[in-house]
Amino acid sequence: MKPFYFTLLLSSPALAEWSLDPTLHLNAVVGQTSADDYGEISTHGHDPNNDFALQGLEVGLNLRYHDWFAAYANVNTFTTSTHELEAEWEEGFVKFIAEDAGLELRAGRYLNRIGLQNHRHLHSWDYVNSDLSNTQFLGEEGLFTEGAEITWSKDFDSGFFAITGSYGQAVQHSHEEHEDEGEEHGDIDEHGHNEGGESAYFTDDIFTARALLGYNHTDFHQHRVGLNLAMGENGFGPGSDTDLYSIDYVYTWRENGLDAGGREISFGLEYYSRDVDWVHPENAANIGTTGQSGFMATVSYTFNENWKTSLRYERIQGVEAGPEIDAGEIEYAFATEDRDRISLALTHFFSPDDNNDLTTRLQYNHDDLEEGSEDSVWLQFGWTFGGPEVR
Repeated sequence: MKPFYFTLLLSSPALAEWSLDPTLHLNAVVGQTSADDYGEISTHGHDPNNDFALQGLEVGLNLRYHDWFAAYANVNTFTTSTHELEAEWEEGFVKFIAEDAGLELRAGRYLNRIGLQNHRHLHSWDYVNSDLSNTQFLGEEGLFTEGAEITWSKDFDSGFFAITGSYGQAVQHSHEEHEDEGEEHGDIDEHGHNEGGESAYFTDDIFTARALLGYNHTDFHQHRVGLNLAMGENGFGPGSDTDLYSIDYVYTWRENGLDAGGREISFGLEYYSRDVDWVHPENAANIGTTGQSGFMATVSYTFNENWKTSLRYERIQGVEAGPEIDAGEIEYAFATEDRDRISLALTHFFSPDDNNDLTTRLQYNHDDLEEGSEDSVWLQFGWTFGGPEVR
């Protein structure tokens, strides 16, 4: 049975080649944390923010014509930390494909192809919450661009090589739960820290690139190596830029090789580094550049077609730059805290038919923060309806 889709059955043979495929993804979570507030441990706009939360109800439309044109758009609805329902337009782009030349062109609003997670929607994450590096270095909802992106790929006997370049304007997201009245990017909190280092995010023109090499030692042993670059203006003001570099690696062993099913072991590493130009909000003459890094290691074991267990370790380097003395207190222009996190997840998959996929995930997190450690437990429910999305 083929994945569910609507085909425009019109009299014209040309129009009959068009297909419109809807998709729907639902993720909800219940849980508890030892932290006084979920805001202490959540970093992504769709991380758990309450004892019960609708993380996302993603409604998407996929338009396809022959093998050379496609388009995609989606809207995500979610609950805020104040239990209010909000919705946002996440992606909307057209895609042109020249398969013989190995070229693809996307234009519109899209998730940038950078790193291991950024190009993936909430419903395809491996854990209940976002990777720390993705939000620390790319934004509270990851990195979106309104612009154009071109990808060239080439297959060879034992794998493939692909390189992607994107240029446009970084999309800035703003959720109510991440804003306090009267606070702006660059404000100093009571501890003398910049509010999460948000001013270091990309805010205007941005260029990103990703080179991905896939090599299959055999059908059963697969390697993927990615190199990433992002350069653009940040929120500290005119002339202030952020330069970001990262490398990622994934090894996968699959019992059935390139065929579906069977047991699977996957191991991944990711390293981020960035240089941030900053300007002190209280003294425009106090400027500088500061580096920061982040690291993640993850391993998962799919022990049958319905069950997978995953373990993730992450570390974010804390930085303090651009101090000013005000009433005997040090105020920093750009500062973020040291943070370590361990996550352990158990995921169950169930597909009653070709059109529906259900997931249940139990996850434990241990966060080491500068002011102490916190423990959290979540139970997440997911439902996917429809076929593959245009990416």
